[in-house]
Amino acid sequence: MALNLLSELKNNIGGSLIKHSQTFLGEESDKTEAAIGGTYATILASLIEKGSTEKGASQIFKTVEKANPEILNNVEQIFTRSPQSINGLVNVGNRDLPVFLGSKQREASNLIASQSGMKKEGSAKLMKLATPFLMSMLGKEVADKNLDAKGLTNLIQGQKNSLSGALPEGMKNVLQLSSFGWTKEDVKVAEPVKKVVKKKVKKEKVAKEVVAKTKKVATPKVAKQEVTEAASGGLGWLKWLLIPLILGLLGWFGYKGFSDAGSKVAATTTNVVKEAAAVTKTVTTDAVGNVAGAVKNVFGSVNDVALKALDGIKFTAGSAGSQMMNFIKGGANGEGKFRFKNLNFASGSATISGNSGSEVDNLAAILSAYTDVKVSVEGYTDSKGNATSNQTLSQSRADAVKARLISKGIAAGRITTKGFGAANPVATNDTPEGRAENRRIEVVIVK
Repeated sequence: MALNLLSELKNNIGGSLIKHSQTFLGEESDKTEAAIGGTYATILASLIEKGSTEKGASQIFKTVEKANPEILNNVEQIFTRSPQSINGLVNVGNRDLPVFLGSKQREASNLIASQSGMKKEGSAKLMKLATPFLMSMLGKEVADKNLDAKGLTNLIQGQKNSLSGALPEGMKNVLQLSSFGWTKEDVKVAEPVKKVVKKKVKKEKVAKEVVAKTKKVATPKVAKQEVTEAASGGLGWLKWLLIPLILGLLGWFGYKGFSDAGSKVAATTTNVVKEAAAVTKTVTTDAVGNVAGAVKNVFGSVNDVALKALDGIKFTAGSAGSQMMNFIKGGANGEGKFRFKNLNFASGSATISGNSGSEVDNLAAILSAYTDVKVSVEGYTDSKGNATSNQTLSQSRADAVKARLISKGIAAGRITTKGFGAANPVATNDTPEGRAENRRIEVVIVK
């Protein structure tokens, strides 16, 4: 029967970690229990990703060789000894984790914290403390089965199926786990909006030329009126002036010069009409283009593919996505703050309940379209309970929303979070209905 490392670690190590979590992690046991599986799944997945190259497999093997398999025989005793024994294991994890997680270590532990309800510091320490136990278990397998680097890699790669459902949501994106289906998105960058300064210069040049040509066949006052009417959207009474103007000029030149003068006047008049019409068309085109691009410019660059995909989303009335789309279409009039309507969490937890996360997914679709927009996710609770605990819970729930947005492809740098606890209530805390309104997540556009 194939070894299931995740199951072995949870059964043989997880119990002690949970039992003593208050002492060594400063965390409630239920939160540590919620984080154990995801923590070990994350480390194992990073080993699978690292071991996909020959160099990475060699680094893993050298790390495992340093492990001490004996600690597996004294797990409970380790936790009942002095704190120095635990600190020693944390130091080992602090040394080994960067080999597998690199610069993603903090982001990975923060994601686990947001989904389990742990504090970030507790989640980071749990990950460091869990690592030496995993290395020791792998070291025991290497010693018992006389495995080389390739054999160890095969053992680790064999854990992939058991990890697919255990990885925290969004972790494959955070760690960029191509072994688990992550792919670099081919994002079509919207072309920058063209400035109309050059077009404006061109229009002015054309207008001047029209005035100059008009002077040849009309008084300055008439020419000015003609160009003004042409640029404002029509030729006005210019077309009624042309016939008597031509006849008057023909009388001036006389019958003898009819052929030459008539041809020149007709050509000049035709050019005036055409170029005046061209000015009208240019002004109209630019005006329409500017209006159409105005909404886009308010929010910066736009991903046209993602923008088109928004047409297929039916936003629930009053939802955060519906509010944001109305704000965008309305030209950014208002404060740019949107409250989630149907986003729910398990009681006292930062775990998003059931399908309510779809409202967050719709928000991610909007942010995918408007690629320069940055948001602040703000969490609130009612006034019941301890103020410190409420603040921590509100922060964890805001972080959970951020983690879900990241899992949908939104860059972490575009999202900040803040937990306000019971501050800034929007309703009374004296009734169940009011408290329910105060327990909320809001999104604020910061750019």
